[in-house]
Amino acid sequence: MKKTICVQEANEVDIVFRDRTYTATFNMRAVLYLQEELSKTGIKELPYEHFAAIALYAGIRVNHQDFTMEEANTLALTMRPHDLQEILEEYAKSANGVDLQEQDEKTKKMIAQILKGAVGMQKI
Repeated sequence: MKKTICVQEANEVDIVFRDRTYTATFNMRAVLYLQEELSKTGIKELPYEHFAAIALYAGIRVNHQDFTMEEANTLALTMRPHDLQEILEEYAKSANGVDLQEQDEKTKKMIAQILKGAVGMQKI
């Protein structure tokens, strides 16, 4: 039986600051970088901002090989929470192939609860 699979390019996000711009690509290479970093730190009780920094690192490193985890941590801690959440949603869209808004209500509520709790845990 022949099967047709329609593929899409991975999502890309331009992260623009006053003095520089990074392009984050959320493809399989980014997944590999994400897995490498998570294997070092583990995922149990991982703070939201640290996970966000790892996701930033993974996506940006695809296009900027000299980008470091330390730079990603700095970016994650200096960004507005909304901007960081938007970048993570693009990562999720690319990884899942589905827009978060298209998922069922139960899943959206669960994600909202996780994000609420994670944002509440951030140290300002």
